[in-house]
Amino acid sequence: MSDVSGMVASSVPTEPGTERRLHPLTLMLDLSRQLPQALIGLIALRLSGPDEIRSWVALIAFVAIVAMFGTTFWKWWRFSYRLDPQELRIASGIISRNVRSIPYERIQDVNLEQGLLSRMLGMAKVRLETGSSGSGDEGVLDSVDLAEAGRLRDVIRLRKAVQAGASDPQADAVPLPAEADTPPMFAMDTRRVLTAGVFNFSLVFFALIGALVNNLDFLLPGDIWDPRRLLDLLGLDDLFAALDIAARVLSVIAALFGLLVIGLIGGIIRTGLREHGFRLDRTETGFRRRRGLITLTDVVMPLHRIQAAVIATGPVRRRLGWFELKVQSLASDSEKDSDHSVAPLAHAEEVRAILNETGIRWDTDYPQMRSVDPAMWWVPLVFALPVPMVGIAVSATLANPWLALLYVLLPVVPLCSWLHWRAHRYALEGGQLYVRDGFWAQRLTLLPLRRVQSVDIKQSAVSRFIGLAEVEIGVAGRSTAVTVHAIPLQEAIALRTRLIAIS
Repeated sequence: MSDVSGMVASSVPTEPGTERRLHPLTLMLDLSRQLPQALIGLIALRLSGPDEIRSWVALIAFVAIVAMFGTTFWKWWRFSYRLDPQELRIASGIISRNVRSIPYERIQDVNLEQGLLSRMLGMAKVRLETGSSGSGDEGVLDSVDLAEAGRLRDVIRLRKAVQAGASDPQADAVPLPAEADTPPMFAMDTRRVLTAGVFNFSLVFFALIGALVNNLDFLLPGDIWDPRRLLDLLGLDDLFAALDIAARVLSVIAALFGLLVIGLIGGIIRTGLREHGFRLDRTETGFRRRRGLITLTDVVMPLHRIQAAVIATGPVRRRLGWFELKVQSLASDSEKDSDHSVAPLAHAEEVRAILNETGIRWDTDYPQMRSVDPAMWWVPLVFALPVPMVGIAVSATLANPWLALLYVLLPVVPLCSWLHWRAHRYALEGGQLYVRDGFWAQRLTLLPLRRVQSVDIKQSAVSRFIGLAEVEIGVAGRSTAVTVHAIPLQEAIALRTRLIAIS
């Protein structure tokens, strides 16, 4: 590492850098994000606003656009960044000024992200990953020229290596980008991406319609969601009224089947847009992941930042031999959470090959793991089931006797609770904790005990009465604790002792 540092020190200039601004076309990107909402507001004002204001909408629109452009331009002009010898400085603010200094040694990595318009314009968003903020991002440059983005990533990594030197045993070496002719550690072709989409059922289509309706509700009649009005709009009102009860039930079943098909198509489209061109490479510091059709992301995950791994599957996927592998890192994945998908759809041997690079093992599974107390499934039902049972009885008595048929659905609740209990298991062996959750969406968490931050034992009034407890294990970079539910109190205490002792 000292040789690398010496070479880097001689190749990186140490004089203060010059102030730089974002790419001028950033103005167009910012305006493209703001204009849709502004236009919807102006349309609403023109169609449903007070009469005395409608004639002024054109003038209001002109003033709003000028003000929006002026504010965006002034914000762009006042934003600058500079690469100093020891830190990156970012200055921002229109009225009040904020100058943020980020030492290179605190920057975990520099990730690039390109949306569709950014790719067309040859620009990229630069994200600086640190461990200080809740989201993982302490600095974002949106947007810079693609060549400038690459230069920033290289210079910051080099100067970080100089600052780290040989004193830090976990210091990142200078990561080398994977060459195009180097075989990837894991990749997904179009066929596998489409297969992953089949398992990722999504109603995003209806979410988009809901968002559109929420913004354009002033154009819609108040009874748009009335079933009879919908049938009338589709020209099916008379036909539906002429059907007998059996035909109506079949039509409802057909509608549900159509919903299933739409969900499958939505999942395929959503997965295809996100995972297109998925490629995972091994670098000197960790993993480099590139993916995306519309938004292209290029993320590096240092190995020493990986805290745990999660293997996700389901009854159908597992029978077909498919799994998804995520690693939980101190750095966030874009603006969402700390789960990085490193293999969206992979076979068991592919998952184990990736895990071997992280030092996390997958040595046990459901049959070898310990089950928890059955009280996990029946205790919640004692308090939860009486409420819907009474509610259905009251509704059937006061409103419609046919509502009593809802009692037929009640057995589904204890069945789901029982399946959830059957799926929940745990094991502690070889310096690693295994926790399995979920029947349909199965998640197996693999947590090395050296990554355990805290261990809590919790009891509610009911669990104290029956002598049970749950153990919550805190992990850095994870928003929720890894939890083992419904185990005897003495077993929980023993588990906590072992976790703390080994960690």
